[in-house]
Amino acid sequence: MEYGYYVTGRTTSTLRGVAALLMGLCLLIWPGFTAGLIVKLIAGFLLTIGFITLFTALAAASRSSSPVPVIVVLNVVVYLVFGLLVFLFPNFFLGLIAFLFGAVLLVAGISQIIGLYLGGRVANLSGGMYVVPVAITVCGIALFFSPRASTEMLTMIFGAATALYGISELVAVWKLRKLNK
Repeated sequence: MEYGYYVTGRTTSTLRGVAALLMGLCLLIWPGFTAGLIVKLIAGFLLTIGFITLFTALAAASRSSSPVPVIVVLNVVVYLVFGLLVFLFPNFFLGLIAFLFGAVLLVAGISQIIGLYLGGRVANLSGGMYVVPVAITVCGIALFFSPRASTEMLTMIFGAATALYGISELVAVWKLRKLNK
């Protein structure tokens, strides 16, 4: 009998595990640099998308001689203003990253617990498999509800939890591969 992957295939799960492990290690080893880099990347992404949307809309409007739709103008304004705000006030947005990191870990931990539960219906999984996803969920709760903690410490906690998530994803892939053989 072949055991399946409930959310994604083996390759995707392996890539997700490796990416999470690498990102977690970077956040853990270089917390200040990595958190600042994330904020700069977000600002750059928002500004880039805003300008691409602006130029695309202007080009389309010039070809058709019709005005740019209001929704597109609002879209451009939101991207450019928000990107500029993130770029000008990175420390404010670094504080918001704790909430974002917490939310990401909550979703990752809970989805992994659900995946293990569903997998446990098909395969006999030990209770020890739940330790890491529960730890990830607890870290997510701690990050989400700890606004006074330092951004660097929160980034390190997120990095450690993300690395654990990556490891547990790789272990799950390995165990499912063994079950399939």
